[in-house]
Amino acid sequence: MLCACFAGASSDVGPIAQIEALPGSARKRAVPRIPVWQLVLIGVLLAWIYSSILPGLVRQWWQDPNFSHGFFVPLFSLYLLWRNWPRIIALTPRPSWWGLPLTILGLGVLSVGDLGAELFLSRFSLLVLLAGLIVLLLGWNYFRALLFPLAFLVFMIPIPAIIFNHLTFPLQILASKIAAAILPVFGVPVYREGNVINLPKMALDVAEACSGIRSMVSLLTLAVIYGYLTEARIWVRVVLALISLPIVVIANSLRIVVTGLIVQYWNPAEAEGTPHLLSGGLIFLGALVMLYLFHKLLSLVLDGNGAQGGAVAVVPTTKTGPAQRPSTKVSSPHRFTLIVLLLAVAGSLLRVRGNNEPKVSREGLASFPQQLGTWKGTVIPIPDEDLRILGPGDFLDERYENQGTTEPAVDLLILYFPSQRTGDTIHSPQHCLFGAGWLPVESGVTNLSLPGVAALLVNRYVVAKKGERQLVFYWYLAHGRAVASDYRAKFYLVKDAIRLNRSDGALIRIMTSIPKGESTDSAQHRLSSFAETLVPLLDRYVPR
Repeated sequence: MLCACFAGASSDVGPIAQIEALPGSARKRAVPRIPVWQLVLIGVLLAWIYSSILPGLVRQWWQDPNFSHGFFVPLFSLYLLWRNWPRIIALTPRPSWWGLPLTILGLGVLSVGDLGAELFLSRFSLLVLLAGLIVLLLGWNYFRALLFPLAFLVFMIPIPAIIFNHLTFPLQILASKIAAAILPVFGVPVYREGNVINLPKMALDVAEACSGIRSMVSLLTLAVIYGYLTEARIWVRVVLALISLPIVVIANSLRIVVTGLIVQYWNPAEAEGTPHLLSGGLIFLGALVMLYLFHKLLSLVLDGNGAQGGAVAVVPTTKTGPAQRPSTKVSSPHRFTLIVLLLAVAGSLLRVRGNNEPKVSREGLASFPQQLGTWKGTVIPIPDEDLRILGPGDFLDERYENQGTTEPAVDLLILYFPSQRTGDTIHSPQHCLFGAGWLPVESGVTNLSLPGVAALLVNRYVVAKKGERQLVFYWYLAHGRAVASDYRAKFYLVKDAIRLNRSDGALIRIMTSIPKGESTDSAQHRLSSFAETLVPLLDRYVPR
Protein backbone atom coordinates (compact mmCIF):
# COMPACT_ATOMS: atom_id res chain seq x y z
CA MET A 1 0.00 0.00 0.00
CA LEU A 2 2.92 2.33 0.70
CA CYS A 3 4.18 2.02 -2.83
CA ALA A 4 0.70 2.64 -4.13
CA CYS A 5 0.63 5.87 -2.18
CA PHE A 6 3.42 7.21 -4.38
CA ALA A 7 2.20 5.97 -7.72
CA GLY A 8 1.51 8.46 -10.44
CA ALA A 9 2.32 11.58 -8.47
CA SER A 10 4.87 13.59 -10.43
CA SER A 11 4.14 16.93 -12.04
CA ASP A 12 5.92 20.19 -12.47
CA VAL A 13 2.72 22.08 -11.89
CA GLY A 14 1.18 20.07 -9.09
CA PRO A 15 1.26 16.67 -7.49
CA ILE A 16 -1.53 15.12 -9.50
CA ALA A 17 0.06 13.05 -12.21
CA GLN A 18 -1.19 11.48 -15.39
CA ILE A 19 -3.21 14.58 -16.30
CA GLU A 20 -3.90 14.60 -19.99
CA ALA A 21 -2.93 17.41 -22.30
CA LEU A 22 -6.15 18.36 -24.01
CA PRO A 23 -6.66 20.88 -26.78
CA GLY A 24 -7.98 24.21 -25.60
CA SER A 25 -11.52 23.70 -26.88
CA ALA A 26 -11.72 20.18 -25.48
CA ARG A 27 -10.39 21.36 -22.14
CA LYS A 28 -13.25 23.82 -21.75
CA ARG A 29 -15.96 21.28 -22.41
CA ALA A 30 -14.29 18.17 -20.88
CA VAL A 31 -16.06 18.20 -17.54
CA PRO A 32 -17.57 15.24 -15.70
CA ARG A 33 -20.93 14.47 -17.28
CA ILE A 34 -22.54 13.32 -14.03
CA PRO A 35 -25.51 15.35 -12.78
CA VAL A 36 -25.01 16.81 -9.33
CA TRP A 37 -28.19 15.16 -8.01
CA GLN A 38 -26.77 11.74 -8.93
CA LEU A 39 -23.55 12.45 -7.03
CA VAL A 40 -25.58 13.68 -4.05
CA LEU A 41 -27.71 10.54 -4.04
CA ILE A 42 -24.65 8.29 -4.20
CA GLY A 43 -23.09 10.29 -1.36
CA VAL A 44 -26.24 9.92 0.74
CA LEU A 45 -26.27 6.16 0.18
CA LEU A 46 -22.60 5.89 1.15
CA ALA A 47 -23.24 7.95 4.30
CA TRP A 48 -26.16 5.67 5.15
CA ILE A 49 -24.14 2.49 4.63
CA TYR A 50 -21.21 3.74 6.72
CA SER A 51 -23.28 5.55 9.36
CA SER A 52 -22.45 2.86 11.92
CA ILE A 53 -18.77 2.66 10.97
CA LEU A 54 -17.32 6.15 10.44
CA PRO A 55 -18.52 7.69 13.76
CA GLY A 56 -16.66 4.93 15.62
CA LEU A 57 -13.57 5.69 13.57
CA VAL A 58 -13.70 9.38 14.56
CA ARG A 59 -14.25 8.43 18.22
CA GLN A 60 -11.12 6.28 18.10
CA TRP A 61 -9.12 9.21 16.72
CA TRP A 62 -10.37 11.29 19.63
CA GLN A 63 -9.95 8.72 22.39
CA ASP A 64 -6.86 6.79 21.31
CA PRO A 65 -3.68 8.92 21.24
CA ASN A 66 -2.01 6.29 19.06
CA PHE A 67 -4.22 7.35 16.14
CA SER A 68 -5.02 11.01 16.85
CA HIS A 69 -3.25 11.92 13.60
CA GLY A 70 -6.27 10.44 11.79
CA PHE A 71 -8.04 13.83 11.92
CA PHE A 72 -5.44 15.35 9.58
CA VAL A 73 -5.37 12.59 6.97
CA PRO A 74 -8.72 13.30 5.24
CA LEU A 75 -8.05 17.04 5.52
CA PHE A 76 -4.81 16.64 3.55
CA SER A 77 -6.55 14.53 0.91
CA LEU A 78 -9.23 17.21 0.57
CA TYR A 79 -6.50 19.84 0.27
CA LEU A 80 -4.95 17.92 -2.61
CA LEU A 81 -8.33 17.71 -4.35
CA TRP A 82 -8.89 21.45 -3.91
CA ARG A 83 -5.38 22.30 -5.09
CA ASN A 84 -5.67 20.22 -8.25
CA TRP A 85 -9.37 20.56 -8.97
CA PRO A 86 -8.97 22.56 -12.21
CA ARG A 87 -6.71 19.85 -13.68
CA ILE A 88 -8.94 17.05 -12.47
CA ILE A 89 -12.11 18.36 -14.08
CA ALA A 90 -10.18 19.01 -17.29
CA LEU A 91 -9.91 15.25 -17.79
CA THR A 92 -12.16 13.52 -20.26
CA PRO A 93 -14.44 11.01 -18.50
CA ARG A 94 -14.01 7.48 -19.89
CA PRO A 95 -16.22 5.25 -17.72
CA SER A 96 -15.03 1.67 -17.52
CA TRP A 97 -16.95 -1.44 -16.58
CA TRP A 98 -13.77 -2.66 -14.86
CA GLY A 99 -14.91 -0.51 -11.98
CA LEU A 100 -17.82 -2.87 -11.37
CA PRO A 101 -15.68 -5.74 -9.94
CA LEU A 102 -13.91 -3.21 -7.72
CA THR A 103 -17.24 -1.86 -6.50
CA ILE A 104 -18.55 -5.35 -5.78
CA LEU A 105 -15.26 -6.22 -4.03
CA GLY A 106 -15.59 -3.12 -1.84
CA LEU A 107 -19.14 -4.08 -0.86
CA GLY A 108 -17.96 -7.64 -0.20
CA VAL A 109 -15.15 -6.46 2.09
CA LEU A 110 -17.65 -4.19 3.85
CA SER A 111 -20.04 -7.10 4.39
CA VAL A 112 -17.33 -9.38 5.77
CA GLY A 113 -16.02 -6.63 8.04
CA ASP A 114 -19.41 -5.47 9.27
CA LEU A 115 -20.96 -8.91 9.77
CA GLY A 116 -17.70 -10.46 10.92
CA ALA A 117 -16.92 -7.88 13.64
CA GLU A 118 -13.67 -6.84 11.93
CA LEU A 119 -13.36 -3.06 12.11
CA PHE A 120 -10.31 -2.73 9.88
CA LEU A 121 -12.02 -4.50 6.97
CA SER A 122 -15.24 -2.51 7.29
CA ARG A 123 -13.29 0.76 7.33
CA PHE A 124 -10.85 -0.20 4.58
CA SER A 125 -13.76 -1.22 2.35
CA LEU A 126 -14.61 2.46 1.88
CA LEU A 127 -11.37 3.04 -0.03
CA VAL A 128 -11.94 0.01 -2.27
CA LEU A 129 -15.54 1.08 -2.89
CA LEU A 130 -14.56 4.65 -3.76
CA ALA A 131 -11.90 3.35 -6.17
CA GLY A 132 -14.49 1.17 -7.91
CA LEU A 133 -17.00 4.01 -8.20
CA ILE A 134 -14.37 6.34 -9.68
CA VAL A 135 -13.40 3.83 -12.38
CA LEU A 136 -17.02 2.87 -13.08
CA LEU A 137 -18.29 6.44 -13.41
CA LEU A 138 -15.23 8.35 -14.68
CA GLY A 139 -12.57 5.91 -15.84
CA TRP A 140 -8.99 4.92 -15.19
CA ASN A 141 -7.58 8.34 -16.05
CA TYR A 142 -9.54 9.83 -13.15
CA PHE A 143 -8.47 6.93 -10.94
CA ARG A 144 -4.79 7.65 -11.70
CA ALA A 145 -5.29 11.34 -11.01
CA LEU A 146 -7.02 10.64 -7.69
CA LEU A 147 -4.86 7.70 -6.65
CA PHE A 148 -2.65 9.45 -4.15
CA PRO A 149 -5.39 11.39 -2.28
CA LEU A 150 -7.41 8.17 -2.15
CA ALA A 151 -4.56 5.84 -1.13
CA PHE A 152 -3.33 8.32 1.47
CA LEU A 153 -6.60 7.78 3.37
CA VAL A 154 -5.27 4.39 4.48
CA PHE A 155 -3.30 6.26 7.15
CA MET A 156 -6.54 7.35 8.83
CA ILE A 157 -7.49 3.70 9.54
CA PRO A 158 -6.05 2.35 12.81
CA ILE A 159 -3.85 -0.72 12.56
CA PRO A 160 -5.75 -3.92 13.44
CA ALA A 161 -5.42 -4.64 17.15
CA ILE A 162 -3.91 -8.10 16.59
CA ILE A 163 -1.10 -6.57 14.49
CA PHE A 164 -0.73 -3.48 16.69
CA ASN A 165 -0.21 -5.61 19.81
CA HIS A 166 2.40 -7.75 18.07
CA LEU A 167 4.31 -4.65 16.93
CA THR A 168 4.30 -2.83 20.25
CA PHE A 169 6.34 -5.20 22.39
CA PRO A 170 9.26 -5.64 19.94
CA LEU A 171 9.44 -1.85 19.72
CA GLN A 172 9.48 -1.62 23.52
CA ILE A 173 12.33 -4.13 23.69
CA LEU A 174 14.31 -2.43 20.93
CA ALA A 175 13.96 1.02 22.52
CA SER A 176 14.94 -0.45 25.91
CA LYS A 177 18.06 -2.11 24.47
CA ILE A 178 19.24 1.08 22.77
CA ALA A 179 18.60 3.21 25.87
CA ALA A 180 20.32 0.67 28.12
CA ALA A 181 23.37 0.79 25.83
CA ILE A 182 23.54 4.62 25.83
CA LEU A 183 22.87 5.43 29.50
CA PRO A 184 26.19 3.95 30.80
CA VAL A 185 28.01 6.40 28.51
CA PHE A 186 26.63 9.17 30.75
CA GLY A 187 27.65 7.36 33.93
CA VAL A 188 24.30 5.75 34.69
CA PRO A 189 24.58 2.05 35.60
CA VAL A 190 21.66 0.01 34.28
CA TYR A 191 20.35 -3.52 34.42
CA ARG A 192 17.74 -4.36 31.81
CA GLU A 193 15.06 -7.02 32.15
CA GLY A 194 12.95 -7.09 29.02
CA ASN A 195 11.40 -3.67 28.70
CA VAL A 196 12.25 -2.71 32.30
CA ILE A 197 15.45 -0.68 32.81
CA ASN A 198 16.62 -0.87 36.42
CA LEU A 199 18.46 2.27 37.54
CA PRO A 200 20.09 2.82 40.95
CA LYS A 201 17.21 5.05 42.08
CA MET A 202 14.23 3.39 40.40
CA ALA A 203 13.11 1.13 37.58
CA LEU A 204 11.97 2.56 34.25
CA ASP A 205 9.14 0.59 32.70
CA VAL A 206 9.14 1.21 28.95
CA ALA A 207 5.38 0.92 28.61
CA GLU A 208 3.29 0.69 25.46
CA ALA A 209 2.96 4.49 25.35
CA CYS A 210 6.78 4.70 25.30
CA SER A 211 7.24 2.03 22.65
CA GLY A 212 7.35 4.66 19.91
CA ILE A 213 4.37 3.23 18.03
CA ARG A 214 2.50 6.55 18.30
CA SER A 215 5.41 8.54 16.91
CA MET A 216 6.08 5.90 14.27
CA VAL A 217 2.59 6.01 12.78
CA SER A 218 2.44 9.80 12.95
CA LEU A 219 5.92 10.37 11.52
CA LEU A 220 5.33 7.87 8.73
CA THR A 221 2.21 9.82 7.78
CA LEU A 222 4.09 13.12 7.84
CA ALA A 223 6.99 11.60 5.91
CA VAL A 224 4.64 10.58 3.11
CA ILE A 225 3.16 14.10 3.04
CA TYR A 226 6.59 15.71 3.10
CA GLY A 227 7.99 13.49 0.37
CA TYR A 228 4.95 14.00 -1.82
CA LEU A 229 5.09 17.79 -1.60
CA THR A 230 8.85 18.20 -1.93
CA GLU A 231 10.05 15.37 -4.16
CA ALA A 232 9.28 14.36 -7.74
CA ARG A 233 11.40 11.21 -7.60
CA ILE A 234 9.17 8.37 -6.49
CA TRP A 235 12.01 6.23 -5.15
CA VAL A 236 13.19 9.11 -2.94
CA ARG A 237 9.66 9.44 -1.55
CA VAL A 238 9.71 5.75 -0.69
CA VAL A 239 13.13 6.11 0.98
CA LEU A 240 11.89 9.08 3.06
CA ALA A 241 8.90 7.06 4.22
CA LEU A 242 11.03 4.06 5.11
CA ILE A 243 13.76 6.06 6.85
CA SER A 244 11.15 7.57 9.15
CA LEU A 245 10.84 4.19 10.90
CA PRO A 246 14.43 3.90 12.23
CA ILE A 247 14.41 7.64 12.94
CA VAL A 248 11.47 7.14 15.29
CA VAL A 249 13.20 4.22 17.02
CA ILE A 250 16.33 6.32 17.57
CA ALA A 251 14.36 9.37 18.71
CA ASN A 252 12.23 7.36 21.11
CA SER A 253 15.30 5.67 22.56
CA LEU A 254 16.78 9.12 23.18
CA ARG A 255 13.60 10.05 25.03
CA ILE A 256 14.11 7.09 27.37
CA VAL A 257 17.76 8.14 27.82
CA VAL A 258 16.64 11.67 28.76
CA THR A 259 14.17 10.20 31.25
CA GLY A 260 16.92 8.05 32.75
CA LEU A 261 19.19 11.08 33.13
CA ILE A 262 16.37 13.00 34.83
CA VAL A 263 15.90 10.13 37.28
CA GLN A 264 19.60 9.75 38.00
CA TYR A 265 20.74 13.37 38.19
CA TRP A 266 17.62 15.39 38.99
CA ASN A 267 14.41 14.06 40.50
CA PRO A 268 12.97 10.55 40.08
CA ALA A 269 9.48 11.96 40.64
CA GLU A 270 9.79 13.82 37.34
CA ALA A 271 10.16 10.56 35.38
CA GLU A 272 6.46 10.68 34.65
CA GLY A 273 5.91 14.41 35.18
CA THR A 274 5.93 17.46 32.97
CA PRO A 275 9.57 17.07 31.82
CA HIS A 276 8.75 13.57 30.57
CA LEU A 277 5.74 14.84 28.64
CA LEU A 278 7.69 17.76 27.20
CA SER A 279 10.52 15.48 26.17
CA GLY A 280 8.05 13.48 24.09
CA GLY A 281 7.09 16.54 22.05
CA LEU A 282 10.67 17.71 21.71
CA ILE A 283 11.88 14.29 20.62
CA PHE A 284 9.16 14.09 17.97
CA LEU A 285 10.17 17.54 16.73
CA GLY A 286 13.75 16.29 16.65
CA ALA A 287 12.62 13.32 14.56
CA LEU A 288 11.08 15.71 12.05
CA VAL A 289 14.35 17.67 11.92
CA MET A 290 16.30 14.43 11.35
CA LEU A 291 13.97 13.53 8.49
CA TYR A 292 14.48 16.97 6.93
CA LEU A 293 18.27 16.81 7.31
CA PHE A 294 18.38 13.32 5.82
CA HIS A 295 16.42 14.55 2.81
CA LYS A 296 18.74 17.51 2.33
CA LEU A 297 21.81 15.29 2.62
CA LEU A 298 20.35 12.80 0.16
CA SER A 299 19.51 15.62 -2.26
CA LEU A 300 23.06 16.98 -2.06
CA VAL A 301 24.51 13.56 -2.83
CA LEU A 302 22.13 12.95 -5.72
CA ASP A 303 22.50 16.43 -7.20
CA GLY A 304 26.27 16.11 -6.90
CA ASN A 305 26.07 12.97 -9.03
CA GLY A 306 24.07 14.76 -11.67
CA ALA A 307 20.67 13.43 -10.57
CA GLN A 308 17.84 15.72 -11.40
CA GLY A 309 15.57 16.76 -8.54
CA GLY A 310 12.55 18.92 -8.51
CA ALA A 311 9.30 18.27 -10.24
CA VAL A 312 9.15 16.30 -13.43
CA ALA A 313 6.24 16.62 -15.77
CA VAL A 314 4.43 13.44 -16.63
CA VAL A 315 2.05 14.39 -19.38
CA PRO A 316 1.15 11.39 -21.51
CA THR A 317 0.37 12.00 -25.09
CA THR A 318 -3.23 11.60 -26.04
CA LYS A 319 -4.85 10.81 -29.31
CA THR A 320 -7.37 13.08 -30.83
CA GLY A 321 -10.63 11.97 -32.32
CA PRO A 322 -13.07 9.37 -31.11
CA ALA A 323 -10.67 7.79 -28.60
CA GLN A 324 -10.73 11.02 -26.63
CA ARG A 325 -14.47 11.03 -26.17
CA PRO A 326 -16.21 9.41 -23.23
CA SER A 327 -17.49 5.90 -23.73
CA THR A 328 -20.96 5.79 -25.26
CA LYS A 329 -21.47 2.04 -25.25
CA VAL A 330 -23.57 2.24 -22.09
CA SER A 331 -25.33 5.40 -21.07
CA SER A 332 -24.64 7.10 -17.74
CA PRO A 333 -28.17 6.39 -16.42
CA HIS A 334 -27.54 2.66 -16.68
CA ARG A 335 -24.36 2.93 -14.62
CA PHE A 336 -26.00 5.22 -12.10
CA THR A 337 -29.00 2.91 -11.71
CA LEU A 338 -26.74 -0.10 -11.21
CA ILE A 339 -24.67 1.73 -8.57
CA VAL A 340 -27.78 2.85 -6.68
CA LEU A 341 -29.16 -0.69 -6.73
CA LEU A 342 -25.89 -2.20 -5.48
CA LEU A 343 -25.53 0.33 -2.66
CA ALA A 344 -29.20 0.12 -1.66
CA VAL A 345 -29.26 -3.70 -1.65
CA ALA A 346 -25.98 -4.00 0.27
CA GLY A 347 -27.05 -1.40 2.81
CA SER A 348 -30.48 -2.98 3.26
CA LEU A 349 -29.04 -6.47 3.77
CA LEU A 350 -26.62 -5.17 6.39
CA ARG A 351 -29.44 -3.32 8.15
CA VAL A 352 -31.73 -6.34 8.07
CA ARG A 353 -29.04 -8.53 9.62
CA GLY A 354 -28.01 -5.83 12.08
CA ASN A 355 -25.31 -6.02 14.73
CA ASN A 356 -27.55 -6.64 17.73
CA GLU A 357 -26.20 -9.91 18.97
CA PRO A 358 -28.57 -12.44 20.56
CA LYS A 359 -28.50 -12.65 24.33
CA VAL A 360 -26.89 -15.82 25.58
CA SER A 361 -27.49 -17.41 28.93
CA ARG A 362 -24.45 -17.50 31.19
CA GLU A 363 -23.46 -17.04 34.79
CA GLY A 364 -21.45 -13.99 35.80
CA LEU A 365 -17.86 -14.49 36.85
CA ALA A 366 -18.68 -12.94 40.22
CA SER A 367 -20.33 -16.28 41.05
CA PHE A 368 -17.31 -18.34 39.99
CA PRO A 369 -16.66 -20.91 42.74
CA GLN A 370 -13.82 -20.18 45.12
CA GLN A 371 -13.53 -23.84 45.94
CA LEU A 372 -12.42 -26.07 43.05
CA GLY A 373 -11.86 -29.51 44.50
CA THR A 374 -8.93 -29.13 46.86
CA TRP A 375 -8.14 -25.67 45.48
CA LYS A 376 -9.35 -22.64 47.45
CA GLY A 377 -9.37 -19.27 45.75
CA THR A 378 -8.87 -15.64 46.74
CA VAL A 379 -10.05 -12.87 44.42
CA ILE A 380 -7.38 -10.42 43.25
CA PRO A 381 -8.91 -6.99 42.44
CA ILE A 382 -8.16 -5.83 38.89
CA PRO A 383 -6.80 -2.23 38.87
CA ASP A 384 -9.09 0.44 37.40
CA GLU A 385 -6.50 1.34 34.78
CA ASP A 386 -6.45 -2.25 33.53
CA LEU A 387 -10.25 -2.33 33.47
CA ARG A 388 -10.25 0.86 31.39
CA ILE A 389 -7.88 -0.72 28.88
CA LEU A 390 -9.88 -3.94 28.71
CA GLY A 391 -13.19 -2.19 28.08
CA PRO A 392 -16.68 -3.63 28.62
CA GLY A 393 -16.71 -7.24 29.75
CA ASP A 394 -16.76 -9.67 32.65
CA PHE A 395 -13.36 -10.37 34.19
CA LEU A 396 -11.96 -12.54 36.97
CA ASP A 397 -8.49 -12.69 38.52
CA GLU A 398 -8.21 -15.25 41.32
CA ARG A 399 -5.40 -17.06 43.11
CA TYR A 400 -5.99 -20.69 44.08
CA GLU A 401 -4.00 -22.60 46.70
CA ASN A 402 -4.04 -26.37 46.98
CA GLN A 403 -5.11 -27.01 50.55
CA GLY A 404 -3.05 -29.40 52.57
CA THR A 405 0.05 -28.88 50.43
CA THR A 406 2.92 -26.41 50.31
CA GLU A 407 3.10 -26.22 46.52
CA PRO A 408 2.87 -22.80 44.85
CA ALA A 409 -0.53 -21.28 44.10
CA VAL A 410 -2.15 -21.16 40.67
CA ASP A 411 -3.35 -17.81 39.29
CA LEU A 412 -6.49 -17.92 37.15
CA LEU A 413 -7.43 -15.11 34.77
CA ILE A 414 -10.67 -15.17 32.77
CA LEU A 415 -11.47 -12.30 30.40
CA TYR A 416 -14.92 -12.60 28.85
CA PHE A 417 -16.09 -10.12 26.20
CA PRO A 418 -19.83 -10.23 25.38
CA SER A 419 -19.13 -8.47 22.07
CA GLN A 420 -16.00 -7.59 20.11
CA ARG A 421 -17.66 -5.51 17.40
CA THR A 422 -16.62 -2.10 18.73
CA GLY A 423 -12.90 -2.86 18.96
CA ASP A 424 -12.87 -4.17 22.53
CA THR A 425 -10.96 -7.32 21.66
CA ILE A 426 -9.07 -9.92 23.65
CA HIS A 427 -5.46 -8.97 24.33
CA SER A 428 -2.82 -11.65 24.08
CA PRO A 429 -1.17 -12.46 27.45
CA GLN A 430 2.16 -12.12 25.67
CA HIS A 431 1.51 -8.38 25.51
CA CYS A 432 0.80 -8.13 29.26
CA LEU A 433 3.42 -10.55 30.56
CA PHE A 434 6.31 -9.37 28.43
CA GLY A 435 5.24 -5.75 28.94
CA ALA A 436 5.64 -6.29 32.70
CA GLY A 437 9.26 -7.32 32.32
CA TRP A 438 8.84 -11.11 32.07
CA LEU A 439 11.07 -12.64 29.42
CA PRO A 440 10.23 -15.88 27.58
CA VAL A 441 12.62 -18.73 28.37
CA GLU A 442 10.59 -21.44 26.66
CA SER A 443 7.62 -21.10 24.35
CA GLY A 444 5.44 -23.40 22.35
CA VAL A 445 2.10 -25.19 22.22
CA THR A 446 1.18 -28.21 24.28
CA ASN A 447 -1.72 -30.64 24.26
CA LEU A 448 -3.49 -31.14 27.59
CA SER A 449 -5.18 -34.53 27.88
CA LEU A 450 -7.91 -34.09 30.49
CA PRO A 451 -10.29 -36.86 31.63
CA GLY A 452 -13.70 -36.55 30.00
CA VAL A 453 -12.61 -33.51 27.94
CA ALA A 454 -11.49 -33.31 24.34
CA ALA A 455 -7.77 -32.71 23.89
CA LEU A 456 -7.02 -29.09 24.75
CA LEU A 457 -4.35 -27.28 22.73
CA VAL A 458 -2.86 -24.42 24.78
CA ASN A 459 0.02 -21.98 24.56
CA ARG A 460 2.83 -22.85 26.97
CA TYR A 461 5.39 -20.31 28.18
CA VAL A 462 8.14 -20.38 30.76
CA VAL A 463 8.91 -16.76 31.66
CA ALA A 464 11.56 -15.31 33.96
CA LYS A 465 12.20 -12.06 35.81
CA LYS A 466 14.73 -11.25 38.55
CA GLY A 467 15.56 -14.88 39.07
CA GLU A 468 11.91 -15.94 39.35
CA ARG A 469 10.24 -18.29 36.89
CA GLN A 470 6.62 -18.85 35.99
CA LEU A 471 4.86 -21.46 33.87
CA VAL A 472 1.96 -20.05 31.85
CA PHE A 473 -0.84 -21.78 29.94
CA TYR A 474 -3.40 -19.78 27.98
CA TRP A 475 -5.99 -20.35 25.29
CA TYR A 476 -8.95 -18.65 23.63
CA LEU A 477 -12.44 -20.01 24.19
CA ALA A 478 -15.61 -19.18 22.26
CA HIS A 479 -18.77 -21.15 21.46
CA GLY A 480 -17.31 -24.40 22.75
CA ARG A 481 -14.14 -24.06 20.64
CA ALA A 482 -10.73 -23.71 22.29
CA VAL A 483 -7.76 -22.54 20.19
CA ALA A 484 -4.21 -21.50 20.98
CA SER A 485 -3.30 -19.33 17.99
CA ASP A 486 -4.11 -15.60 18.06
CA TYR A 487 -4.78 -15.62 14.33
CA ARG A 488 -6.94 -18.74 14.39
CA ALA A 489 -8.95 -17.16 17.19
CA LYS A 490 -9.42 -14.07 15.00
CA PHE A 491 -10.48 -16.20 12.05
CA TYR A 492 -13.09 -18.02 14.11
CA LEU A 493 -14.30 -14.71 15.54
CA VAL A 494 -15.06 -13.43 12.03
CA LYS A 495 -16.56 -16.77 10.99
CA ASP A 496 -18.85 -17.06 14.03
CA ALA A 497 -19.87 -13.41 13.85
CA ILE A 498 -21.08 -14.00 10.27
CA ARG A 499 -22.56 -17.44 10.87
CA LEU A 500 -24.04 -17.02 14.37
CA ASN A 501 -24.13 -13.22 14.71
CA ARG A 502 -22.06 -13.67 17.87
CA SER A 503 -18.68 -12.13 18.62
CA ASP A 504 -18.45 -13.05 22.30
CA GLY A 505 -15.43 -14.96 23.54
CA ALA A 506 -12.92 -15.33 26.33
CA LEU A 507 -9.27 -15.71 27.20
CA ILE A 508 -8.34 -18.30 29.83
CA ARG A 509 -4.92 -18.06 31.48
CA ILE A 510 -3.48 -20.14 34.30
CA MET A 511 0.03 -19.68 35.68
CA THR A 512 2.13 -20.86 38.59
CA SER A 513 5.56 -20.11 40.04
CA ILE A 514 8.44 -22.53 39.52
CA PRO A 515 10.48 -22.46 42.75
CA LYS A 516 14.21 -23.10 42.67
CA GLY A 517 14.82 -26.81 42.50
CA GLU A 518 11.46 -27.63 40.92
CA SER A 519 11.33 -28.88 37.35
CA THR A 520 9.04 -27.45 34.72
CA ASP A 521 7.48 -30.91 34.38
CA SER A 522 6.39 -30.76 38.01
CA ALA A 523 4.90 -27.28 37.51
CA GLN A 524 3.16 -28.50 34.36
CA HIS A 525 1.63 -31.39 36.31
CA ARG A 526 0.28 -28.86 38.82
CA LEU A 527 -1.34 -26.73 36.10
CA SER A 528 -2.75 -29.81 34.38
CA SER A 529 -4.26 -30.99 37.65
CA PHE A 530 -5.85 -27.59 38.20
CA ALA A 531 -7.13 -27.54 34.61
CA GLU A 532 -8.91 -30.88 35.15
CA THR A 533 -11.12 -29.18 37.74
CA LEU A 534 -11.41 -25.87 35.89
CA VAL A 535 -12.24 -26.78 32.29
CA PRO A 536 -15.56 -28.64 32.92
CA LEU A 537 -16.91 -25.50 34.64
CA LEU A 538 -16.13 -23.04 31.88
CA ASP A 539 -19.25 -23.67 29.77
CA ARG A 540 -21.33 -22.03 32.50
CA TYR A 541 -19.40 -18.77 32.18
CA VAL A 542 -18.29 -18.85 28.53
CA PRO A 543 -21.40 -20.04 26.66
CA ARG A 544 -21.22 -22.42 23.75
